[in-house]
Amino acid sequence: MPVFVSPELDQARSELAKALEARMMVTMVANCTVSYSGRTGSDMGEGERLIVLKGDGCVLVHRGRDYQPVNWQPSGCVFQTRVENGRLVVKAVRPSPLETLTIEMNRVEFLGAFRLKDEADFVLHSSEEEMQKAILAEPGLIEHGLRVIDFEKKVAPGFVDVYGIDSHGNTVVIEIKKDPAGAAAVKQLAEYLKYLSPAKGKKLRPIIVAPSLAKGVLPMVEKMRIEFKPLTLQKSLETLQKYTRSDQKALKGWLGQLSEEKD
Repeated sequence: MPVFVSPELDQARSELAKALEARMMVTMVANCTVSYSGRTGSDMGEGERLIVLKGDGCVLVHRGRDYQPVNWQPSGCVFQTRVENGRLVVKAVRPSPLETLTIEMNRVEFLGAFRLKDEADFVLHSSEEEMQKAILAEPGLIEHGLRVIDFEKKVAPGFVDVYGIDSHGNTVVIEIKKDPAGAAAVKQLAEYLKYLSPAKGKKLRPIIVAPSLAKGVLPMVEKMRIEFKPLTLQKSLETLQKYTRSDQKALKGWLGQLSEEKD
C-alpha cells in the first residue's frame, strides 16, 4: 500500500503506472485541469481536486464540495500516463463509445495506491419514493399507454401517489406500498376516490401497486373493484438505474415543473 506525500511528477507517474498495471485503486490530490471529449466536450480550469482511478477502469474527479464528481468516466477505460512540459498527464480513454478524459497536473500533493478486498453483498433499503420515481420515469411498469398527469396530488383525506390517464382516457389513481398491501391501504385508496371524478363518459380506475397483497385482502380488493399491479423495490431500482445522469436531470426538472404547477 504505497503512499506518497508531495512526490515529484516523475515519481508520481512511475508509481501511478505501476499501480494501474496492478489494477489497484489510486487516490490522488493534485492541482490540475480537466478536459473531456466525446459525445460533447468540456474544459475545467486549474484547481486542487481529488482524483480516484479504480482497477476496473473508471475515473472520478471531485472538487472540495458536493457529493457528485465534476468529471467522471465509467469502468472499461484504458489509462495512459506521461510527464510532458512540466505536467503529469493522465488520459482515461473509453473505447466504446469513444470518449477521453484528460487530467493535467502541475503539482501532486498526495498519491496512494490500495488493493481493496470487498466481497460483501449490497442490500439497499429503499422506500416507496423510489417506487414512485420509477413509475414516473417509466409508466409502462404499470401498463402500456399510461400517462402520468400528477403525483402527490392533494385531496381532502391526503395525497394520491400517482395520478394519470390510461390509453382509453380513464382516470388512474395509484396508491403505492413498499410492503404487502393490507386492508388499510385499500380503505385509504377508496377514501381518495370520493374526492375525484373522471372525464365525462370515462371511469375511475383505482390501482394498488405493491410487491404483493397481504393475506386475506384479495376478496376485499375484488369487492371494491380495485386493481392490483405487482411492483417490487428491486424492479423499481433497476428501472431507475437504467436512466443516465442526463435522464435523471430531465426527470428532476419535470418533477419540479409539476410541483410548481401545483403551488
